Amino acid sequence: MTPLSFEWQWNIDYGIFMGFLYLALGVVACGLLVALVKTLMHMHGEDKGEAEPAPIPSRSKYSEY
Repeated sequence: MTPLSFEWQWNIDYGIFMGFLYLALGVVACGLLVALVKTLMHMHGEDKGEAEPAPIPSRSKYSEY
């Protein structure tokens, strides 16, 4: 239901309800937009190459156990 629909009534309860609805939709949309922008920035950022992970120290002393 929007202010342009025929069932809209200009009452305070409709305004509050629709205000919170649009606020929640706006927060979700902004969160998705931020996630999309950060993902695109990460994808198109400089490729630093794959670094070799550090060896697990306990594996080098496995024969001692």
